[in-house]
Amino acid sequence: MMSSSKKELREKMILKRDALTSDLKLVKDNIIYNKVVNSIQYRNANNIFIFVSYKNEVDTHNIINKAIHDGKRVFVPKVISKEKGMEALEIKGFSDLEKSSYGILEPKGFSYIEPKDIELVILPGLAFDKNGGRIGYGGGFYDRYMKLLKDSAIKIGICYNFQVVDKVIMDVNDVAVDKFITD
Repeated sequence: MMSSSKKELREKMILKRDALTSDLKLVKDNIIYNKVVNSIQYRNANNIFIFVSYKNEVDTHNIINKAIHDGKRVFVPKVISKEKGMEALEIKGFSDLEKSSYGILEPKGFSYIEPKDIELVILPGLAFDKNGGRIGYGGGFYDRYMKLLKDSAIKIGICYNFQVVDKVIMDVNDVAVDKFITD
């Protein structure tokens, strides 16, 4: 039952997100960008692990560029395999990225960071709740990776307002976020 309701919620959120007009998406993305880069968590972090937005996800490209410009070390996910999960590799700019077999931009380089050295994680999700519950895409990549972080690492989900729900069903392997930022 849990996975079917998670599946339904994922599908519902993807449809809502895909229904955003490009103009409205741009406005919402700019609001989220400003909230992220003005947050105390962003300002205090030197090593940031952030996803590279894909399709209609909240845009992270401007956040990544700003962080690089601000002299922060920026790490993005590189999927190793379904079994081995993902690693965080440093990028100095978008020229350090190439399309993966899924069409998602991933780092070409090999500048690896130990998860315990990451101070801030900005992660995607399809739905969040006020208790930090998060539903991702179902692969478990972020949940497994977040378990490797030190306790003091801040985990922030970014999403649109409509992606916040009353309650997210959390499984034993799911990891909550410390906060989320919306438009």
